[in-house]
Amino acid sequence: MAVISGQRFTYSDTVNEAIDMSSALDILRPTDVPLLSYVGRDSLRDPVTSVKHEWLEDDLRGQTTNDVGGTINNTTDPVVVTVTAGDGNTKFRVNDILLIEAELVRVTATAANTITVSRGWGGSTNVAHASGILITLIAPALPQGSDLLGARTTTKTGKFNYTQIFEEEVKVSATSQVTRKYTKQNDAEYQIQNHLEILGTNMEKTLLFGRKVQPTASLPGAMDGIRVVVATNNYDKTGAALTQTMLEDALQDIWSAGARAMCIIANATQKRRIDSFLDGYREVDYGATKLGAVVRSYESNFGQLDVMLDRWMLANEVLLVDKSKLGFGPLRSLSITKLPPLSREYDVWQMSGEYTAEIRLEKSHALIRNLATTGLF
Repeated sequence: MAVISGQRFTYSDTVNEAIDMSSALDILRPTDVPLLSYVGRDSLRDPVTSVKHEWLEDDLRGQTTNDVGGTINNTTDPVVVTVTAGDGNTKFRVNDILLIEAELVRVTATAANTITVSRGWGGSTNVAHASGILITLIAPALPQGSDLLGARTTTKTGKFNYTQIFEEEVKVSATSQVTRKYTKQNDAEYQIQNHLEILGTNMEKTLLFGRKVQPTASLPGAMDGIRVVVATNNYDKTGAALTQTMLEDALQDIWSAGARAMCIIANATQKRRIDSFLDGYREVDYGATKLGAVVRSYESNFGQLDVMLDRWMLANEVLLVDKSKLGFGPLRSLSITKLPPLSREYDVWQMSGEYTAEIRLEKSHALIRNLATTGLF
C-alpha cells in the first residue's frame, strides 16, 4: 500500500473519495404530442379490419361555376356562356334562375361546357360581365303543368389509407435490472417509459407528414398524414410573412366548401407570429409588472379556433384542420401493447401497434406553406 506524506487535496486524491451522485436523473423530453392528443389515439368512427382502410365521401351537387369564356356584353340576348368544364350539365338545368353579379338570368339550354341564358329575368338589368365572374344557382322556376326537371344525384368517392406498424424494442440484462441504477426505477422500467414516449412522437409526426405506401412482400405499409392530403386549400406564399388576411382567406375557403376549421397548428416560429398580431392592441398601465402576448384562441367570422403549438410542424407552415373530419386508430386488437419478456439472462420487451388515419373531406382543412421564418418580430 502506498504511503502519502503531507496534506491531502481533493484535486489529487480522487481515488479515496466516494462518488457523489444525485439519485435523480434529469432528461430533456421533447416528446409532447399535441395533435395526437387533440385528435385522439382511438378516434376512428369504425373499427379497422383491413390493412387497407376505406371510407366514402360525398358533396352536395355544386351550385356555382365560373364564366371562363370571356366577357358578356350587355346587349346579346340570349347569350351562350362558356363555364368551367363539365359544369354545364352537372350543375344546371333548363329553367334554373342564375345570378351573375346583380343580374338574374334564366337557363334555356345546357351542354357539357356551356349554358344558354335569357337576360334580365324578372326585370333585372342587363349589364356587362367580365370573364371569370362567378355564376350562382338561385333556384329553378318551373312553368305550371310542366314535367319535373329530372332527378340528379352525386357519385360517392371512395377514399382509403393503409395501416402502419409502429414498433420499439427494449433489451435489458437480468443483472442490470437488479443492480442499483441512477433512478429509483429499474433500468427496464426506465427504458420502457422512454420508448413509449418515442412511439407517441413517431405517431404524431406520421399523422402530420406520412405518405401512404401499399404493403408488399418487400415494402412495409405506411399511412397518409394530413399534410399530403390537403390539395384544394393549399397555398404557397413564396416567402411572405404570415398575416391575418392569409388565415381569413383560408378559413373562408373552408367555409365556402361547407366546413369549419377548428384548430390552427403551428411551430414556434409561426405561433410567435400569430401572437404578434396582438401587438398593436396591447395596453399596459404604469402598475403592470407582467408583459407578453399569447394567442390561445383565434376568433373569426368563420368560427373560433384553438391555436396549437406543435414542435414537429415545419417552421414555415401553418395547418388549419377540422377535428370532426380527422380520425386515428388501430387495426382491430393491434393497439400499442407491451409484450412480456422473451428470455431469462436478458429480457426483451417489444412495444408495437398497427394504426391508420382518416383525413376526410380534404376541403375541410388548409395548408399555408413557404412562409417567412426570419424578420418577423
